[in-house]
Amino acid sequence: MIHVKNILSTSIVLIITGTFFLFNCQKEIILPQLPYEARVSIQAVIEPDSVPIVYFNRTVPYLTGSTNTADLVIRNAAVTITTEGESDLLSLDSTYNKIDCSYSYFYKGTIKGKLNQTYVLKIEAAGKIYSGTTTTNLSAVSIDSVSYTPNFKDLYGEHEGVIAYFKDIANETNYYRYEMLREVDSTVRRGEKKLIGSCLANDTIMFLELGRSVYNDQNLENQQIKLVVEPALSHYKDLPGYVRIQSIDKNTFEFYDQIDKQKLGQYNPFVEPYFLRDGQFGKDAVGFFGSKIRSAPVKFLFPE
Repeated sequence: MIHVKNILSTSIVLIITGTFFLFNCQKEIILPQLPYEARVSIQAVIEPDSVPIVYFNRTVPYLTGSTNTADLVIRNAAVTITTEGESDLLSLDSTYNKIDCSYSYFYKGTIKGKLNQTYVLKIEAAGKIYSGTTTTNLSAVSIDSVSYTPNFKDLYGEHEGVIAYFKDIANETNYYRYEMLREVDSTVRRGEKKLIGSCLANDTIMFLELGRSVYNDQNLENQQIKLVVEPALSHYKDLPGYVRIQSIDKNTFEFYDQIDKQKLGQYNPFVEPYFLRDGQFGKDAVGFFGSKIRSAPVKFLFPE
């Protein structure tokens, strides 16, 4: 006669023993640093009635850890943007970010962009030339309304969200991105973490919050569009924000869409890793030279 009780007892002992063995058989493996060939990163945009801004940096290996923006910027580059006989020589400039307590470096022009112009970007650095073109023939949308939801779900989980409603522009292939301009002080939090108060001190600054994702109008031609975006920073009741929708070109969309897919691959273990593909600059650089135009701002008050 077989005693079930004895069989169960033996199985439990084997499982416990196996688990003990697995947790005690550990070995630390040091992975060698693979050869890495640095590339340059170019992020440049033309917007009507604004001077051009070009971010020109070097890439570093993923396992490098934290990096100083002053070490990443490529200095002493000749950066020019030309259109119809007009040439703008950009100069290296910087702004101080009081939220992250760091400087942001970029090349800044002096001639404001114009509508319906084709621009050529040319960068000369370390014996190499990088070039790209863009045309400022985009149309701005008009936001119909802005509202709020305390809970919505996307690929990153459940969040609160600011909702922008607008109609897609007819007879065009369109790409969109959300932005909000709002006040920030030292009491604000990013997720569960308080911002670094030593840089903000008692100051209140205006902060431009950009949507993490970009969108296209595939299957939404001339239809009403609803964008729901999670606020990056905490807020309080009746805090005003000024919402705009950016219309961006294909080059800009493809770059930020790749960045979004790469972030999703890093945070979600069930998503295949995503690597940036060669874009406008081929194998010489990652990034884009594009154009954008923004809607008129719509004032929004947070309800909580």
